[in-house]
Amino acid sequence: MKNWFILLLLLGGCSQKIVSYVNPKASFGSFETYRLVSAKAESKNVSPENTMVFDLIRENINRQMDIRSYKLSNVAPDLTLRYEITSSTRVENNNAADPRFFNPGFNTNTRTIYESVILLELMDQKRKLVWQGSYDLKQQKKEKKASKAIEKAIGYTFTTYPYKALSKDVQENLKELTTQKTKE
Repeated sequence: MKNWFILLLLLGGCSQKIVSYVNPKASFGSFETYRLVSAKAESKNVSPENTMVFDLIRENINRQMDIRSYKLSNVAPDLTLRYEITSSTRVENNNAADPRFFNPGFNTNTRTIYESVILLELMDQKRKLVWQGSYDLKQQKKEKKASKAIEKAIGYTFTTYPYKALSKDVQENLKELTTQKTKE
């Protein structure tokens, strides 16, 4: 099994990339409770490092939902918030001709690139998608602590979810509040 903790620390890149979708037909004014699910986090084959990462993800999701006045409930919740980290590795070969020789040979430089995305999905009781947000974790390579990297990734992803519990109105201040909490 991949070691998500090390993977989070190895990610590299320059810009944050958040992709999101908000279902305009969702009944935001009727949502008050939620539960968290993750197939990977609930697996029995999770390493201690991965368990720590999943605990940090849950803690930060709960903090963001609390900012929005949602209540955690496993008994008939209005929303189910599913989270996961998807990752892949790719090998990049840089073949360059050697200009020092008439008959150029090729130098091969190989590097492994780790790519990961955190995905959050809110679904209503009918399993219809309410909101989806994903964050490209490349930006968080600079963070030395996994806890800070996860906090920022979750915080930035939630900037795209502008609804408080039991409110159908977009709350513009949530974007500022979310990023302030993330920077503290």
